[in-house]
Amino acid sequence: MLRNNSPTTLLVALTICSAMVAGCAPSSAIVNTENAVKTRVENTQPESITELPIQAWYQEAKNTVSAELKADLSKIDLSVTDSQGIALHAKTSLMGALAHDLNNTKFTETLVNNILSLQTESVLAIYAPTAEAILLHDSNLNKYLEARQGGYKEAFQALLIHELVHAADDINHNAFKHDAMSYQEVFAKSAVVEGHAQWQTRKICKKLQCEQAFEQLNNYMFATSSPDDPALEYVQSRSFKNLEFVYKEGERFIDQLKQRKNSESAISLAFKKPPRDSIQIIDPASFPNTEREKLNDALSSVIENTNKPWRKDSTESLRRNVLAAAAFSINPSARQPIINFYTSKILAATKHEYYEQGSDTAIPVAVIALQTDSNETARKTASLIFDSTLSTYNQLTGKLVNIGHWDKDFHSAGVLNQKVNQQADQTTIEMYTASGYINNGLVNAEYPVEIVTAISGKYLIHIDGRYVHGQQDLMQFAGQLLLAMQKQAI
Repeated sequence: MLRNNSPTTLLVALTICSAMVAGCAPSSAIVNTENAVKTRVENTQPESITELPIQAWYQEAKNTVSAELKADLSKIDLSVTDSQGIALHAKTSLMGALAHDLNNTKFTETLVNNILSLQTESVLAIYAPTAEAILLHDSNLNKYLEARQGGYKEAFQALLIHELVHAADDINHNAFKHDAMSYQEVFAKSAVVEGHAQWQTRKICKKLQCEQAFEQLNNYMFATSSPDDPALEYVQSRSFKNLEFVYKEGERFIDQLKQRKNSESAISLAFKKPPRDSIQIIDPASFPNTEREKLNDALSSVIENTNKPWRKDSTESLRRNVLAAAAFSINPSARQPIINFYTSKILAATKHEYYEQGSDTAIPVAVIALQTDSNETARKTASLIFDSTLSTYNQLTGKLVNIGHWDKDFHSAGVLNQKVNQQADQTTIEMYTASGYINNGLVNAEYPVEIVTAISGKYLIHIDGRYVHGQQDLMQFAGQLLLAMQKQAI
């Protein structure tokens, strides 16, 4: 799917990766344009995209992609729809992407509706697998074409080729099948899917002379504006980082696989058994890295199997991407150091987010577990994560959200209860904590936010988010997680 990174409500901080909303069900809102196409002179401004010979251009692009990727695309139609039509397909796809992690369908639907509330206002096109169609968003595409440089045909070709590559990959590789995949795994596969579409579109556009239009399309996708409210600016930044990771890092990943001697089998493996963590996307040489995936799973098991301080039946958990905050392309000079850190210093990582179903806001409690290469790395990383989390919350201060005063503290194992201390024996546990309040103008509510970052040896636990039951509970939980990690010698 191709979309622009427009600012949305605070709820989009949950993140939606554009590749996850490609793969959906048929919609009655789709309007076929087969009989609506009218030939226009290229330099005449049409009132609507339906007045352009888009079906003819589509057929040309389809023939080229079909030959290039050896896929029969004859059944893939082109249709025009509106925001409602796009949203219906996107909702079905995102519900599927969350199905493995979230059991409560009603809660999942509410979460998805909030995420998609404004996302479809910037979508240009999506590939809808179940409908066997590529859908164009009429009004969004009209606005995009008005601001284009170059011809209409080239602008359409760059857009259509990307979506047709998705269709070909769906036929050849079941690209949009997410059965039994966690949200983190769906995100990593999304980088494969969108990265391959970007790589192939760039290649095919060279043949069809739509390279300039392809670059214009990329500029549109990654264009950012500055919302008046700082809270929305932060949300937009986080959304941008996820978007750039999937498209840009995904294309780099595919490009590296293409350079292997067994490139075709490597690409096929990436679709069939995609990397289950996003760190492999930034380290293509390590793919497939099943050892790292096993270590990640072991960390996740510790989180899942340790008793939570909140009621189990009142929360839903998403397993998330640990690289969500890494802005690789925003600061290119920092890219390689970030990659070196995650690939050599962080041996395993996982992140779970727990959402309170009855809450008036979707700010979760996030739990991150890391296994580092040394005690020193764990200590330095803990300090960095704690400070950056405080900074992140402070960035939310604006008209909609205001962060209250933070009370920071440092603790040793002495703050834990006797049972934990007895289990720990000679194990040292150190913690950084902070407590504050968020005034949320979106729902006219005030609620506490807690941050707990704890280390023991080379292991690290970080917890933050909305939590109303007190900091001590989270400190106990962090200590128990660290002890379980030490015991299992992950």
